[in-house]
Amino acid sequence: MSKLICLDAGHGGTDPGACANGLKEKDITLKAVKKMGALLEKQGVDVVYTRTKDIYTALGERCRIANSRKCDAFVSIHNNAAVNAAANGIETLCYTKNNLAYYIQQNLIDELKLADRGVKERKDLYVLNSTDMQAVLVELGFISNVKEAGLLKDENFLDRAIKCIVKGICKYLSVNYKEDNKMWVDEIKRDYKYNGITEQFKVLSYNENNYVSIRDLTKLLGKSIIYYNDSKLTEIKD
Repeated sequence: MSKLICLDAGHGGTDPGACANGLKEKDITLKAVKKMGALLEKQGVDVVYTRTKDIYTALGERCRIANSRKCDAFVSIHNNAAVNAAANGIETLCYTKNNLAYYIQQNLIDELKLADRGVKERKDLYVLNSTDMQAVLVELGFISNVKEAGLLKDENFLDRAIKCIVKGICKYLSVNYKEDNKMWVDEIKRDYKYNGITEQFKVLSYNENNYVSIRDLTKLLGKSIIYYNDSKLTEIKD
């Protein structure tokens, strides 16, 4: 039977959350949760969200969504903030200390090498004390810290962080995490010539081979292209 996770993007809509260094917490949490949901679904884990756009969802409604769907776990994503701009690091909050929190926290620290603020019990937080399943709230770096705010703006950093959290969730659910071994690397645009015509294409590198898109290729060759989506075949015509 498939597992079901409730993902909660902290704040939203009229509640921006912490704001500093040109960032709003509500934007980062929503982007992170969408990435996380997509990756979880690739692992065969079903996902329900408390919000998928920039709206405010009341805390009680967030818990109702998770409880009514009888989710196997609830994961809320937030960013920390402090008056002291030097405050930094990652922490995972929970009602009572549990394996889900430890798996996520350890993965994040091992991979991201940021300060380990640990797993902490917070019985006062509504989304932790009013959910029926194991629930955690991940404070993914300090938005008020210049260095960590810079990291939160970095898509690569966010992707690495999300992967760590998803791996922790999978371990907790006893789901075998499947690595995506396709390593595509964007390269600089290159010039290609045909019959005296030069076109510049973006090249992708995969397993030491270089590739260009069919659309770019047919443009250079002066051909037309027909797609057969149902059979996944492509025909190139003069």
